[in-house]
Amino acid sequence: MDIVDKFVNLSIRVGSTIEALSKVPENLSCVLMIFQATSKNPLSPTVFEAQIFLQTAGSWLSLTPDELVQAANLVRPPLFAHINLNHLFERVEKRRKDEREKRRLFALQKEKENEEKKINKDDDIKYMKEAMDCARAAEESGEVPVGAVVVDEKGVIIGRGFNKVIGDADPTAHAEIMAIRQAAKVKKNYRLENCTLYVTLEPCPMCAGAIMNSRFSRLVYGASDEKAGVVDNVCKLFSYPTLNHHTKTTSGICSQDCLKLLRDFFEKKRKK
Repeated sequence: MDIVDKFVNLSIRVGSTIEALSKVPENLSCVLMIFQATSKNPLSPTVFEAQIFLQTAGSWLSLTPDELVQAANLVRPPLFAHINLNHLFERVEKRRKDEREKRRLFALQKEKENEEKKINKDDDIKYMKEAMDCARAAEESGEVPVGAVVVDEKGVIIGRGFNKVIGDADPTAHAEIMAIRQAAKVKKNYRLENCTLYVTLEPCPMCAGAIMNSRFSRLVYGASDEKAGVVDNVCKLFSYPTLNHHTKTTSGICSQDCLKLLRDFFEKKRKK
């Protein structure tokens, strides 16, 4: 690792002082040499240059310009190659942004793990079987066997749905949409907060949007959809940090049984 890389990595240590850096002499030496290398005259950097440095690439340091200049004047740096301060600042900002994103993802993963510990998988299986019953109803009516149920915070099923795109001549009549419509009428509210949606197949973009707009607390799906699923396959829509609502997701509940419903359906279609 070269000295610039070392400085960039040190930049995640917000609030570092001369005393703190002195505990690891090479860290202090790195900071001072980098500062001097951004100066027009490395052997005699100015307070103004120190001020600019501490406002940009060195903003993670808790030093005054005078302190930085005094410390720098005590060493004679072996590094004389000039370093562009703007480029250095960009690298520091990217490193800190990457670190923040890493910590954010780690926190989300820990949160997800803690939530999963609270989940009653027996309940998930029970409700997914209800969704599978809806999928069978779709098959009986000649539709692709996908079913969904909405469960409220008390564990009561308040919405059931299955594919009706062919029968209703409605491209939006997916299982999730049908279940959401019914649940919203029961709740008399377009928000389904604290509710969970169980569906036998990973939601498509349209249904994923409806799930998020409905403010579901949780989504549970069975089989994965590699071609159209936007929870874990085509993209991870529910994980986008800029979205204003984040529905927690659980996958793979009764996945083989849900997948068998679909495979058997299409196999029968091919034989016909």
